[in-house]
Formats: sequence, C-alpha cells, structure tokens
Amino acid sequence: MIISNLLKLATIAATLIAASVLLAHEAQPTWELGRESIDSSSSTGNIELRESEITLDGTNSFCLPPAVVGNQENYTIEFEFRRAADAKGGLRLVSNMDSESGLSLRYHPPSYNAGLLSINGHQAVEQRGFLADGFAKITIVVKECKLTLFRDDLILAMTDAVKPNGLPLTFGNVEASPTTPYAIRKIKVYDQAIFPTGFDENADRMRYFSGEGYAMQRVEIKDPSLPRILVVGDSISMGYRRFITGHFLGRAYVDYWVGGSWFNYSVTDDEFPALRAWDGVLENGPYEVVSWNAMTLHMWNGSPGRVDEVKYPGQMTRVVKHLKQIAPNTDFMWVRCTPWRTTPDSGRPVIDPVKNDLIVRLNNVTDAIMDTHGISKIDVYSLCEARFDTVRDACPDAVHWPTSVNAEMAELIIDEIEAKLSEK
Repeated sequence: MIISNLLKLATIAATLIAASVLLAHEAQPTWELGRESIDSSSSTGNIELRESEITLDGTNSFCLPPAVVGNQENYTIEFEFRRAADAKGGLRLVSNMDSESGLSLRYHPPSYNAGLLSINGHQAVEQRGFLADGFAKITIVVKECKLTLFRDDLILAMTDAVKPNGLPLTFGNVEASPTTPYAIRKIKVYDQAIFPTGFDENADRMRYFSGEGYAMQRVEIKDPSLPRILVVGDSISMGYRRFITGHFLGRAYVDYWVGGSWFNYSVTDDEFPALRAWDGVLENGPYEVVSWNAMTLHMWNGSPGRVDEVKYPGQMTRVVKHLKQIAPNTDFMWVRCTPWRTTPDSGRPVIDPVKNDLIVRLNNVTDAIMDTHGISKIDVYSLCEARFDTVRDACPDAVHWPTSVNAEMAELIIDEIEAKLSEK
C-alpha cells in the first residue's frame, strides 16, 4: 500500500512538472532580440547587434511596435542590462510614456546609481543601488494594468495602474551629450503577464501611487471598515514608520508619503506646488489621521533657497488652512523637526551651532502656527536631544538615529494617533 501511494505521488509530481514545462514552452515572446530584426526606419543613431548585445550610449535608440504588448492590460518586458564600471550619464532603458500614460524606466548615473520608474507622466519609484557592474536581469510585469518591477527575479516595486497608449516601446534615448556606453541583451517581450518563478502575487505589499508633485506608498484596502493613517515625512520618518505600521497591523491601514512638492514652499501668484501635491495625495484617502513633518531637515538645513524665514510663516499658514479646508474630517498632527548634529573626527556628537539654531527657530515658528489652528504637536526634537548618548563616536551621519530612538519616536506618534482614533 505504501509503495502504491508513493508511486501515485511520483506520478502526480511528474505530471505537474510536465505541465509546468509545457506552460513555459507555451509562453512564447511576441518579440525577441535576435529572432526578429530591428526596424531601421524606427531607429535613431547607430543600432548594431554584436555578439547578441546592443550598445546604448545616449546617441541611439530603437523602437518596437505597440502591438508587441497586446492590449496593454497584461504584458511582460524582460532584458539584461550592464553598465560600465566608470559609466557616466543617465540612460532611458525602456519607455512608451507620454505626458499622461505609459511607463518609463531610466537609469541614473552610477555616482547616484538609481533606477527611476515613471508611470503616466509622473515619477513613482526611485530605487537606489539599482545596478552592479555585471549584467542584471530586469523584468517588468503588467497584470490588469498594474505594474511590478523585478531585478534578478527579486521584487523591487509595485505601482498603480499604467494607462495604455499608442506609442512604440523604445529602448535607449537620444540626449544632448553622449553617455558612457551601456550594453543590453536578451530582450524578450510577451503579450501576457509572466511573473518570476516563486513570486506570490497574493502576498500583502504596498504599491506606489504617483501624481503631480508626489509619489507615495499605499496599502491595498481589504477591509473598508478599518481606519486609515497617513505618515508624511522625510528619511527620519522612514526610520520610525515601520513601528507605526506594526502597531496598527490588523487594526488600521498605514500609508506613506516621503518626498515631493509638499516641502517646496515656492509661490508664484496662485501657483503653489505644496497645495497641488497635498490635493493629489489626500485624494488617495480619506484618512482619519495624518502624522505630518514637511521634510523639514531638507528645508531647514541652511542651504540657500531652501527656506525663507521671512516668508515661511505665511506660506506654512496657507498650507495649514488649505488642509483644514480640503480634509475637514482628518486629524493632522505636526511632528517637530529633529536636531542636527556635528561630530568631530573623533569624539562625541554635539549640536551643530548653526544648522540646529535654524531648526530651533523654525520649530518655534511652526509650533505657534499649529497652536493657532488647533493642530497637535509631537515633540520628537526633545526626545532626540536627550538621546545623543545612543549615537556612536565619530558618526558621520548628522541627522539619523539608531533603531532604539526610532522606536521611541514611533511610540510618541502612536500614542497621539491612538488618542485621535479614540475620539472618532
């Protein structure tokens, strides 16, 4: 009986393997480099296939017809890409994006080494450390118009829906000045969504949503009855936000907004980037509570043009009034800016006497504005000021804090969020 059962299991396993192999064979590319020829009439510059590779250098590009991705609801774009170790200059890897539809994946110069993924005319993802010196396999899978980006079969990002358009699929780009040559090979395009082996489509993950002046991460809503929380901040918030998410897991949804025009207080007549960005982000709500720090360490770092102390109170007041108007049922909480340190080559970190004085002044100005408009404040500044002992000697980082301090900042914010939710 045991032997018989084992034979049955072996037969089933063999059948499944055969079926998977059959499915793999059924997924034939609609276009494959080396199998199809490149239409010279749609190419720019010199496009030449040598040893199964094409060199892209900012002076050339080639196009594939829109039909290769079918109806653009489900498709896959796959290729391998390598930069030279001393490469300079950014390069568009693949794109069919116009001003309001399609996708574009761009590689930023190696000194920065970031992959920039734009959707529907707006940058949605900035992936640092995008490429090493060798070939990397890049896979873009679009299923039901929603995009997932992989590098070497490991997920990097998921985005909102990509709007279809009629533009050709273009590899490479032509710029004013050439870049260091890059190599691309093994291009395959499918008119169906093919995820890397082992990828679980049903796992809970955040998706990137982008619009004018913003890119944010949003949780998929499965239970509409649960409250929603938005954490707004700079890289300091990236240290504490996971503790907030963990605390409210199963009880509330926590979204993130890091970066964008909401820290840009430039105003030209009625054009105010911060207000447009806030409008777009809050349309992704509604949110019961917003924990808000307007990227202050980037604004208040003393760099020329970042903040005007004379104009700032009026500009910040205008933002607060706008938020109260467009989201009257949302409780906003202001998270104070954290200290700026300076550290000798050896020794203990201390307060930076110049940059931190600006932070103290603007914290006080913002406190008064929030008090006037009934917005509560979270004093992470005082907390961090008392935690200098947690920063290691000669630490070159002037603004970020150890995990233990991030957890403490999160506790302060969580306590205030809990109080706000209990009043709902």
